[in-house]
Amino acid sequence: MPKVQICRWNELTAEPEVERLIKELDLVFFSSSAKQTFASAEERAGFRERWLGRYLRHFPDYALLALDEQCRVVGYVIGSMNDPARDPLFADIAVLQTFSALTQRYPAQLHVNLDAAWRGQGVGARLVNAFADLARRAGAPGVHVVTVRGMRNVGFYLSNEFVERGVTVVDGRELLFLGRDL
Repeated sequence: MPKVQICRWNELTAEPEVERLIKELDLVFFSSSAKQTFASAEERAGFRERWLGRYLRHFPDYALLALDEQCRVVGYVIGSMNDPARDPLFADIAVLQTFSALTQRYPAQLHVNLDAAWRGQGVGARLVNAFADLARRAGAPGVHVVTVRGMRNVGFYLSNEFVERGVTVVDGRELLFLGRDL
């Protein structure tokens, strides 16, 4: 197993190298994203805000970074303990209303991304388990992710104790609600 340190974002923000960490987070975020092209800089910035920025700003206690031996960001997990179907901060993600009965049981949510060179080495599982521990200590009964059937991350989540709990179709794509009991 590679030497990787899991650190909480809110413990690193006092570091003089925060700008470097943000650039490295962005690199992992955009290189891992299923969406790779944007019509404009504004669309790209909005995408980042929706799936990364708001979590760092509003939920820094639940953002964990995986740092290599040179303290470079090689992955991260971000999330919230708030039920996103009931939190106005997530009102822009309409599909969450479809899963509102499930989000009551699995209110914590997470997003995990790794640099491609670090996948398959247990780093993602460590991040997910560290997040699950935080959620358990915060009193969440379960954690969830929403993804698209057929994406590479589905197998990863299923191998990390997530179970398919719900499905809906949006724009011809099957969205999966995967939940993990805590």
